Amino acid sequence: MTATRVQQPITDVVADVSIIDREQIDRLGATSVTQLLATLPGLQALSFGDSSRIYIRGAESRMTALYVDGVRVDSQDGVSALGGGVPWDLVPVSQIDRIEVLRGPASAVYGSDAMGGVVQIFTRRGEAAPMPYMNLGAGSFNLKNASAGVSGAQGGWDYALGLGYESSDGFNTRPDLIHTPNHEAYAQKNASLRLGYQIAAAHRVELSALDSQLDSHYVPWGGGTDYNARGNLTTSALKWKAQWTEAYSTSFTLTRSRIAKQDDVPYDYQTILESALFENKWRLAGGTLTAALEQKKDEFASKASGFGDPAFQGKRTQNGLALGYGTSAGRHSVQLNLRSDKDSLFGSRQTGSAAYAYAFAPKWRATVSSGTAFRAPTLEQIYGPYGSAQLAPESNRSNELGVRYENGASTFKAVAYRNAITNLITSSQTLATCSAGFFCYYNVGQASLRGATISGTHVLGQYALRASLDVLDPRNDITGKVLNLRAKQALSAGAERRLGAWRYGADVQVIGQRFDDAANTTVLPGYALLNLNASHQLDKDWRLVMRLNNAGDVAYKQVANYATPGRTIYVGLQWQARP
Repeated sequence: MTATRVQQPITDVVADVSIIDREQIDRLGATSVTQLLATLPGLQALSFGDSSRIYIRGAESRMTALYVDGVRVDSQDGVSALGGGVPWDLVPVSQIDRIEVLRGPASAVYGSDAMGGVVQIFTRRGEAAPMPYMNLGAGSFNLKNASAGVSGAQGGWDYALGLGYESSDGFNTRPDLIHTPNHEAYAQKNASLRLGYQIAAAHRVELSALDSQLDSHYVPWGGGTDYNARGNLTTSALKWKAQWTEAYSTSFTLTRSRIAKQDDVPYDYQTILESALFENKWRLAGGTLTAALEQKKDEFASKASGFGDPAFQGKRTQNGLALGYGTSAGRHSVQLNLRSDKDSLFGSRQTGSAAYAYAFAPKWRATVSSGTAFRAPTLEQIYGPYGSAQLAPESNRSNELGVRYENGASTFKAVAYRNAITNLITSSQTLATCSAGFFCYYNVGQASLRGATISGTHVLGQYALRASLDVLDPRNDITGKVLNLRAKQALSAGAERRLGAWRYGADVQVIGQRFDDAANTTVLPGYALLNLNASHQLDKDWRLVMRLNNAGDVAYKQVANYATPGRTIYVGLQWQARP
């Protein structure tokens, strides 16, 4: 489970977690990770040009840690979205089996980066007899996608192989500029592999790999001929799991991820992240004790750019020791985590978290938690021409209170939180100490994220209903201004109904007013979107899916000057061989 890195029933998890499974992904016909995450409570997502961002409880997009099959994915480029972060557009939906989202700080478990939360993505895994699948789809802007694969298990082996492709002519993302062509096309191809072997009853080895390549066009700031950007994401992991006794188990994992980007500016860089993780778990009479040793290595290299920036490279190492203890006894559940990280560039950092849940009535639980986290400056922000070795890590402390209700047909959750962030990294063009003379990164004061999320689901006859309301006050404590691109109010609601072999669904998203800039001078009006979907089970193996996004063809903006696609339609045909 993402909350603790230890497998446990979702009902025992104290942290605020959401799960999206493959059935939901297939039924919705979603074509991007941001589409999937945007409907979850406590998350806001936006896409513009060739970029996407995810804000968990208002935290900066770079403060969300992404793991793919246990492999950390993050860009050490400090220019993109000011501080690196996840290249969400490089993560292929066709290869995803399950997504787990943890809201709240998690550096006490994962180390650097997990200040706002964690997104864990798992690719498909073989479990039984061979099960091939194939998906074909088409949609607006000449969208075409196809994926195929097979998974299964036999004789101690399990396997899953998937291939995918998607392309689109795109739409005019910058109608305010004269540029050619007047639409921004893209093409993505991807592949994933998971292989496991049960060596003996107590020993298992696993191998996973993912490769995703994206070619996309974007508009230069002043217009003109569109640039072509080529991005590549690769991940790989090798894991050995051992059950030494009934109470004691270990796992040893080696991982590597690489993000590379080239475009016509020219701008050419790559990030390589490697880690070695040794985890120990003891099942005690009173609970579960965990201890982990982890070493992370980050490398970044950039070639000379078309802006006149020189080539440079940098690297660092982080060594971490993490301890955890969780227990459930009667009505009480407790989860404690401590971690110490020593970074080769800025020294040691300690983080911790404590969470407690009390079942005060049948089906009801109250929760309280507190935690600290940090994010190290990117290597570009340290070694680049605008960087500084004096930058301190961004850090935060978060507290939350919650109440939950679950009875099978209905669920309800309310969470109130406050996240205080210090040493925020920003940029300046006028700071006197800028080494470049005109632009640099520096630490500044603090920000506060205060908010509450109310969410629930209910099954009423043939209808499955869900709704969530987020109220957020994301504020720069130094200037008093609202942090940009985040709405103070966000509502998401949906309904599904079965009617024979058909399943119909409708989703509504209401996003409040936002500011595009830190000075709060450019207002982005609020908007409401209606998305419709339907699926028809043609027989036990074949399913037809349809999705109509922005059914009302609402004109809205998520970022100033960038257009959104308007009404779009998607139709897909899915085949899954079933026993």
